[in-house]
Amino acid sequence: MKSYPLRRRQVIWKNLLFFIFTSAVMVAGIVTAVRGEGVSAVGWGLFAFYVIATGMSITVGYHRLFAHRTFDAHPVVEALALFFGAAAFEQSALDWSSQHREHHKHVDTDLDPYNIREGFLYAHIGWLVFWKHTIDHGNVKDLSKNPLIALQDRYYVAWAIASGFVVPTLIGAAFGYAWEAFWLAACARIVLVHHATFCINSVCHLWGKATYDIHASAKDHWFVAFLTNGEGYHNFHHRFSGDYRNGVRWYQWDPSKWLIALLSYVGLAKNLKRVSEFSILEARLAAERERVQLSFGTMGDHPLRVRAERVARQRYERLQESLREWEKAATAWRELARRGTEEQTMRLRQALAEAEERFQEHRRRWEHFVRYRAAVLAPAI
Repeated sequence: MKSYPLRRRQVIWKNLLFFIFTSAVMVAGIVTAVRGEGVSAVGWGLFAFYVIATGMSITVGYHRLFAHRTFDAHPVVEALALFFGAAAFEQSALDWSSQHREHHKHVDTDLDPYNIREGFLYAHIGWLVFWKHTIDHGNVKDLSKNPLIALQDRYYVAWAIASGFVVPTLIGAAFGYAWEAFWLAACARIVLVHHATFCINSVCHLWGKATYDIHASAKDHWFVAFLTNGEGYHNFHHRFSGDYRNGVRWYQWDPSKWLIALLSYVGLAKNLKRVSEFSILEARLAAERERVQLSFGTMGDHPLRVRAERVARQRYERLQESLREWEKAATAWRELARRGTEEQTMRLRQALAEAEERFQEHRRRWEHFVRYRAAVLAPAI
């Protein structure tokens, strides 16, 4: 248990006034644009650039690089993440990472800085406006040793104002669009990136799908993923926070993952951490099984319940066994394929293919049962 007060009720006027100021300037800018000649290409270009740069600096930099250490980056990447991360006005990387680590360690408890059990508004923005939080840098000692991170933390306000307001406004002024750059690329962009980020703490802890852990409040929400460069696959992230990816399916929108992979390809990132595909699949299947088990509780004394539970248990056990066999075959393939003889390589390839085929067959049977249980048993209750 922490020995210091974690939070106390207190209006954080600087945050409240900042949110009001940026929102008011955004509205004023929209009004002038509608009444005038709209927005120039320069304005839209600066807005788009800053949305991407600051958003990615939070998701790739603050979150996956600093808070979770899911990969190592070149100092140039770190410097850019710190510069544009400051422009997002979401605290210094040190403070952000410290509170985020507390969130993961104490999720949904009084020790969670943005505990969803306090309500949607609290988790979304209330914790920043009406509560004073004590930040313990003891859980980010690894980050404190980085001179760039320490420098940004020490002079955070100056960094934020310079990178978030001064630079985009000066760029706009160079093209004759200072006001447009200020209200759109600075203020409106800050409002958009803020509320997109806040949705991860609020929306993703209330709505969506518990794909990998049905007991977690964190959910996978595709639309929030679209808004936040892939961060919306939050159930996966809370289950496997050490993975540099959030969207692991081929069709899932996760540009943060793609950028990290690109940085790795050009030599600006290394040691990308990935959870085993078998561990991910095992968690997904376990969540399916728990949902099936919970559904049995709604059947009461239905005559098919005992048989359904027995079939579910048998098919899931066979599914687990086939998954372990497939993983074992894959491990043998990785360890011996490169240094084995041609005959051994062929045998390993054949064994791997057969193990995967057996797993897929058991998975089809399991999925057939899940559909049968939902379509036939449930309506009969």
